[in-house]
Amino acid sequence: MATIVDVTILGNRYKLKSSDNEAGQLEELAARLDARMQETASHLKRVNPLNVSILTALQLAEELAKSHGEARAAYAKLQKQYNDELARLDRQHAAELAQCKKDAAELEKKHSEELAQCQKDTAELEKNHLEEMAKLRQDMDRLEKKHADELAQCRAEQAAQGRKHADELAKLTDGQKESLSQLTRQHEALVAELRQAHSQEMAKVQQEQSRRYEALQAEHASLKKDYDELMELLEET
Repeated sequence: MATIVDVTILGNRYKLKSSDNEAGQLEELAARLDARMQETASHLKRVNPLNVSILTALQLAEELAKSHGEARAAYAKLQKQYNDELARLDRQHAAELAQCKKDAAELEKKHSEELAQCQKDTAELEKNHLEEMAKLRQDMDRLEKKHADELAQCRAEQAAQGRKHADELAKLTDGQKESLSQLTRQHEALVAELRQAHSQEMAKVQQEQSRRYEALQAEHASLKKDYDELMELLEET
């Protein structure tokens, strides 16, 4: 909303239109202008409002030009400081970026070397594991063959003894049947004992082979887990 402000400048009253929120500022400006013109008039022998106004305007223009020059100089100085600081920051950023790239290249090289060594170690361990597994299979095959040969020999001996006992049984008299029966029982007990011993030995061998095989599998799984964790760590990196 517009309002009328009464101001006095060099003894003359003026009514100025202003908005409500700028009325106080306008009164202050008018008072400062009046004081400045009063000061200018005090230096003149004859007070002419037009001359006072012109001289005051020239003084204000001179001061404004001086303020503009100082402002431009200050701005130029600030601009130079800004450009110098910006150039310094650019150089610092470039140096930090170069160092960062260098560190990243060294870290990548280190990781590549560690990965290559890990892959080499894993391949060597896997090779050793396969060799041990092959050797273990050979031992198992050889042991099974040995047991099969022993079993075949035992059966052959049993068959031979059975034929021998059958021949002897045919030649024995009725009075010798009890002895033959006892001998047969002893023979059966011996055969059962041999079979049991053979079965126990086979079980022990199979348990030992299974234990060694499980140990190798556990070791292989642990190595694979370590390798996978290292690969995940390298990928995260």
